[in-house]
Amino acid sequence: MSVINRLDNVKKLISDSKSYFKQFSNELKAKNSYIKTSPTQKHYLIEDGNSLASVNELMSEIENIIQRTHGFSTRYAQEYLDFNILRKQIKYKYKRDEQAKKLFEEVKDGEFIKNALVLNTPMPISLKEAYYEYHYGIFSDAYLKKQQNS
Repeated sequence: MSVINRLDNVKKLISDSKSYFKQFSNELKAKNSYIKTSPTQKHYLIEDGNSLASVNELMSEIENIIQRTHGFSTRYAQEYLDFNILRKQIKYKYKRDEQAKKLFEEVKDGEFIKNALVLNTPMPISLKEAYYEYHYGIFSDAYLKKQQNS
C-alpha cells in the first residue's frame, strides 16, 4: 500500500528541492515549499518563515515524546501532538516560573479519557489495511488457519 493512500488533505510539504519531493508533492496535490539549502541563503528560510530548523525542532520534540513515554498508541497520537503544541504556546507566552501554573490552568477543565473508555476510542487508521499485506499478527496465515479450525 502506498504512503499516498494513507495521507488525507495535505496542503503543504516543506522540503529541500530534490526531484523526488517535487514528484511526491505533485502526487499529493500539495504545495511544495522549497527550503533552499544554499550557503548564501540566510537560515535556509522559505517565503512564509518556515525553516529547516523549525521542521527539525518539531521532529526532535516528537522523538522526545516517544522516548519519554516509551512509545505510545497510534490511537492517541493526535492528543500527544495537540498537547505538544499547547506546551509550545505556553513556553513562548509565559516566563519559565509561570509555565507550569498556566499549563495546569489550560488542561484542568479539559476532557480526560478514563482507562475503561480506551476500547471505545476509534483508531485513526485501519490496522487491517496497515498490516494485512504483511501477514503480521492477527493477519498472519498461521493465525487465520487456527481461527478457521476452531
